[in-house]
Amino acid sequence: MTTDPAAADRLSTQDTRPALLEELTRLLADARATAEQDPFANPIQLLATALGGRLAAGQVDEEALEGLVRRLTLDAFTGRAARLRAYLGEADPERNAAIVEGLIRKAATGPQGELVAFETFAARMERVHYGFVVTAHPTFSLSSALQRDLVSLAFGRDPSGAVLDEEARARLLERVEAAQHRPEERLDLDEEHRQAMIVVRHLRAALRRAHKIVLQVAAGLWPERWRALVPRLVSVASWVGYDTDGRSDIPWQASFGKRLAMQAEQLAHYAESVRGLRCGLAQGDPLGPLLELIEARLALALKSCEDECRAFASPDAESIARGARSMAAHRAFRMADAGELAGLLERALAAATTPEAACALAVLRAEVASLGLTAAATHVRINALQLHNALRRQTGMEHAPDDPAHRLTYLAAMTRLIEEARPVRINFGSIAQEKATARRAMMLVAQMLGHLDAAEPVRFLIAECETPVTLLAALYFAKLFGVEERIDISPLFETRKALERGVAILEGALAVPAWRDYVRARGRLCLQTGYSDAGRYLGQTAAAVAIERIRLGLAGLLARHGLEGIEVVIFDTHGESIGRGAHPESLAERLRYVDTPESRRRFEAAGLEVVQETSWQGGDGYLWFITEDSAFAVLTRVLEHVLEPLDEQPDAFYAERAYGDEFFAAVRLFNERVIEEPAYAALLGVYGSNLLYPSGSRPVRRQFDAGGRPAALDHPSQIRAIPHNAVLQQLGILANSIGGVGQAVAKDPDRFLALYRESPRFRRLMRMVEHAFMFTDLAVVKACLDRFDPGFWLTRAEAARDPAEHEELRTVAEHVERMGLHEKLGRIFRILQRDHMDLARALRTHRRLTRRAGERPIVVDAATRDNLHMLHALRLALIERLIRRAVRIPDFSDRHAATHDGLIEAVIRLEVEPALRLLAEIFPRLEAAGPPLDWGEPSTYPGDDGQSYAEEHARLFRPMARDHELVRRIGGAVVHHLGAIG
Repeated sequence: MTTDPAAADRLSTQDTRPALLEELTRLLADARATAEQDPFANPIQLLATALGGRLAAGQVDEEALEGLVRRLTLDAFTGRAARLRAYLGEADPERNAAIVEGLIRKAATGPQGELVAFETFAARMERVHYGFVVTAHPTFSLSSALQRDLVSLAFGRDPSGAVLDEEARARLLERVEAAQHRPEERLDLDEEHRQAMIVVRHLRAALRRAHKIVLQVAAGLWPERWRALVPRLVSVASWVGYDTDGRSDIPWQASFGKRLAMQAEQLAHYAESVRGLRCGLAQGDPLGPLLELIEARLALALKSCEDECRAFASPDAESIARGARSMAAHRAFRMADAGELAGLLERALAAATTPEAACALAVLRAEVASLGLTAAATHVRINALQLHNALRRQTGMEHAPDDPAHRLTYLAAMTRLIEEARPVRINFGSIAQEKATARRAMMLVAQMLGHLDAAEPVRFLIAECETPVTLLAALYFAKLFGVEERIDISPLFETRKALERGVAILEGALAVPAWRDYVRARGRLCLQTGYSDAGRYLGQTAAAVAIERIRLGLAGLLARHGLEGIEVVIFDTHGESIGRGAHPESLAERLRYVDTPESRRRFEAAGLEVVQETSWQGGDGYLWFITEDSAFAVLTRVLEHVLEPLDEQPDAFYAERAYGDEFFAAVRLFNERVIEEPAYAALLGVYGSNLLYPSGSRPVRRQFDAGGRPAALDHPSQIRAIPHNAVLQQLGILANSIGGVGQAVAKDPDRFLALYRESPRFRRLMRMVEHAFMFTDLAVVKACLDRFDPGFWLTRAEAARDPAEHEELRTVAEHVERMGLHEKLGRIFRILQRDHMDLARALRTHRRLTRRAGERPIVVDAATRDNLHMLHALRLALIERLIRRAVRIPDFSDRHAATHDGLIEAVIRLEVEPALRLLAEIFPRLEAAGPPLDWGEPSTYPGDDGQSYAEEHARLFRPMARDHELVRRIGGAVVHHLGAIG
């Protein structure tokens, strides 16, 4: 029996965690009941206050608190797994194999059920219909172990493919509950590349399986001709390590090293495949010696590649130069063209005497055709400004390239440069000495093509491309470095100007003979569209419509320039969240949302072959490819999308052009006003990215100014799109997805409802909004922002009975007053609130009509809403405790380039880690230096041991770190509910 009088009131982990959760549920119900009666009551705030009181009184110990966070996180995690499973559709690998076989057989059949000509079938199987692009966007919110557990729980199979029984599932859940839901501790480019390689391997395995099905179907239908078939179907690409847009922390040798590592990986895979095939042959099979030859050739190439990988892994210039010399000296040993390996496999396939060996070789040959020597094609990305700066002196470009007063002059100068360009010879030293990013990037491409795989073209993506001059600048460098025949220059249309003028930009470039000749020679036109920045500047639905308008204008554009026969490659960089253009209902709907039936219909009518590419961004995107079975399920959904004939009728959305233009113009104008509203930057900056762990190798961190205060966020453009959207998610308002839609609906509600009923396209757009609306909660937003209202703290102080607590709360109020954020936050809240009210009214009417029509409206279930509200309230209670601890920090002098007030304000904004680093310097915790030495005479001076601040560390600093850790773990649980960061 305990003698502690407070023990009866304290909730411990072992026996009362369920009681704590039960009490939390009861408190939430009471808070909601109060709010229903009192319009000024906020249920999130009421629950947070009740929890905060229990924390302050010691009625909830740290173990119970930790257990509560783990339990709420586990519930959110299991809900995410269930949604993941439903989103993907069929997951059983055998059923998916049957689906793929059905698709292939249908492709071999004519409209009357007759067998099509082999040439017709081959033409369809040997082209690329879709491209997977693996990117390193900062969405790594979970460790690799938790990613595997999430996918295992979702699909009911462990990573090896074995079905989870009840015991295995229980062990998994126990492991998940005990884990900290956060990314890897070491989250740098190398870790991102490691995870990207897993994705590529599993996609490779999925594609091999699909190719085998194609070849088996062909062998049954055309037994005399099937060996000539080289299926491709989809492509795989990566920009992990090659994307230098907006970052200077990836040196050129690191990019080249990542590309080398990809090649080493693929060469080793090919060698293993050939070895396995050779070992399976009967003794004396004449194919054996030829396979030994191929295996030996691959081993030689792999040895060279591995040696060079080690050289380029070092930042040391001499090591890199040694690798470069080796590469030049051993050129004959290297394999620098996939055509060499393809030719060897052709010889082996001709010599194969058994169906099994022939099929295995045909699959391997198809893989070489699809993936080349590097498993994933290379996407290099830079910024348009970098291209302009690299040519500023040569073209006299002293003004913006699209300045109407100088645009034609710059176009003429760029055209002249292209006409006069003569290829130059470079080496790795040329790259090392080059200072201009654009030149260095194109040189790097030239060396990749020259030394690694000349048969696989490189994509050259240009961010913020807003003028034809940019495309011509890229073409000049491509011609200068001799790669214009093997590089695909692709503009990225994502800014408002680029989305509005995308077709005109391409038209301006095609009006220049040099660019038109380049496109005709390449046989393809490539472009990239972005949903992330576009979504936050225009609103996600308005961005999607603007992107589709570019697609719809391409057929006519190409016809006007006599380019009807070329291939069109459209790379849509959308992510896994609503905020980045991922449709929330299913993977099938997500594909239709981006690659719209109407645009497909128009391309088909114009006789254009289109390759649809989409990105799978960072940790959120990699989830789908954690296992070979899940990767094959994704590939199956993609093949269903691209191989199934269009079945949707003409859509009313495109006939209602005037209404659609006005509707999405209203959305766009609202978001443009919000983005330029200074109060919006204040909203994004109150906590910044501090509610979450860093989620990528390019984390967003605010720095301290000279006064020890965090540097202010002046405009949303100062943070990237994913952190921007992640802040909104954590505050409880998905503003970039719902913003402006309420006002657009309010203009003509009847017409809105009619178009919703009649148009599948409009319905898909609005279902995005409905889903975002269901995860938007103004009570959560208000409770978060009230922490920056001095009146909130003063009211609490007035109610406090304890004098020390009263003084502490008044001190917090004074700091919040000096920060001066409340007025700005109140203004932006009211702007968003008015729009939310309009949308809520429209959706209430819509839901009534939806129910009458027998459809199911999008709603968040009660358990999910309860869990979310508890998480938000618990986090607010922890933030309050953290802030109150911060004002107890002892005063100190300004000699540490930080003030006491600035440090407290940093903690109020949750800049806890840098604040604690400063505090560790200001208040050092000294450790014993070892046994004392004999100095020959006594001393009573205590020395530095008497100046140790161990008590402050134990009482304040470590608890503050622990609270912030729980705050960020709760942020991860909120992400589980939304399914993705940003």
